[in-house]
Amino acid sequence: MELALPGKFKSYMENIQKKTGKKPADFLNLANERGFIKEGKIMAKHGEMLNWLKTEMGLGHVQANFIILYLRLRNNDPNVSDQARKWAYETGYKEYID
Repeated sequence: MELALPGKFKSYMENIQKKTGKKPADFLNLANERGFIKEGKIMAKHGEMLNWLKTEMGLGHVQANFIILYLRLRNNDPNVSDQARKWAYETGYKEYID
């Protein structure tokens, strides 16, 4: 997954929380409930998760992709690029790990 997000992970997450009223753990729980994640592995296709986040959660395209990145990071998905992983860890992802 290529990532071209300016700014900081923490800022993106804070803006999404303000918009949706949902914390990062809420997105993780909802994705688990929907079967997008099973036993710590992403089971859904990117487009399926993107559609859910945009239509049901009211997120824009970039915000939806950001939440998908968060879900992939939380589940140690090998599809996360080194670039995206580095950006997330350097800009605030660690604050959102339980």
